[in-house]
Amino acid sequence: MSRFETTFKAAIADNERRILISTLRSSPDLTLGELHKLSKGTLGKLFSEITLGQLISGEDAAPAGRKASVGRRGAGRPKGGGEAKAAASAPAGDAEVAAKPGKRGGKAKAVNTRTPEGRGAYDEALFKALEAAGAPTGAGALIGKVGGTSLQARAGLARLIEAGRITWTGKARGTKYSLA
Repeated sequence: MSRFETTFKAAIADNERRILISTLRSSPDLTLGELHKLSKGTLGKLFSEITLGQLISGEDAAPAGRKASVGRRGAGRPKGGGEAKAAASAPAGDAEVAAKPGKRGGKAKAVNTRTPEGRGAYDEALFKALEAAGAPTGAGALIGKVGGTSLQARAGLARLIEAGRITWTGKARGTKYSLA
């Protein structure tokens, strides 16, 4: 399978997961029995990748089986690509943060990290938000201020760590970022 096919299939799977999470969250009247029946059908594989935390919070982080790598491939970038999700969030060449209707009452913001300029602008926005916080801060709080997806935030924070501008403590959801 070519790299393009792998990236394309990963983007489709991520979008299917996000749609399923969104649909389930908008149907709070479903019983556990109904969910169990749904999980046995064609949606079974998707159900097996969704955690209760993601369902409750609406978070669209990568499933446990597809952890993000933090090596030379690009900090926080999943194996097999993953830029397709970011590519769909903003028009080409637009490095500014643009308002995008979405969860949390339309306050979600899309950012473009596909270009070096876009990544630089997003990294700087993350740094300034961390600076303004004045205390160790989690990625979720930073995303709330500057927008973007959890994948984009993790990649941007990893670039700032690599540049020596910030540090981190903790692990998983308990990770907090501070100025270096």
